[in-house]
Amino acid sequence: MSGFSSKSWVVLVAVGLAGCGGPESAPAVPPEVGQSEQRLLTLVSCPIGTSQTQYSPPLKRTPQDVTISTANQWSNCISLFGGVTSGVSSSLFVRQDYSCDTLVGILPVTSQVTWNTGETSTFRQTQVSTNVQGATLVILQIGTVLSGKFEGATLVRTTTLLASDLAACDSDTGLASISGPVTLTILGLL
Repeated sequence: MSGFSSKSWVVLVAVGLAGCGGPESAPAVPPEVGQSEQRLLTLVSCPIGTSQTQYSPPLKRTPQDVTISTANQWSNCISLFGGVTSGVSSSLFVRQDYSCDTLVGILPVTSQVTWNTGETSTFRQTQVSTNVQGATLVILQIGTVLSGKFEGATLVRTTTLLASDLAACDSDTGLASISGPVTLTILGLL
């Protein structure tokens, strides 16, 4: 060990580590930065999912009262603290004066996910953008977990649909259902 005793190596390593983020080093977030300005951590990421929505009566360009039934499933979820690996949600509600044109509008929705652990998360999400990217329609929704697991966290949901499905809006029968892949990410502070 070229003249250093075991005790000397321990001291050198301890001093070196103290300079690399040990208790004496500066905090990761300066004290003047409030908690709301800290970076959000991914608490859960569900990269694989399916979303199916049914409309009764089928959507058309003319506004009408529509009963909407949704079913979503997420799998392959990765949780910061483990445990959550999948989730499901479904809802049934009526929208007044709803049409194909408002389908891609900015509307709030409250939903509840039941996780594989048996716990639930109730969240309110708002559709913030819809973009046609080639043959797909990508819908981005952002919201907040109102209660249950991950309460207070932020959620980001992205649904991808075939833009060609919207052509049914102009048919005599209308758009009765639409489905596609969906991802879900929940972000929060520790």
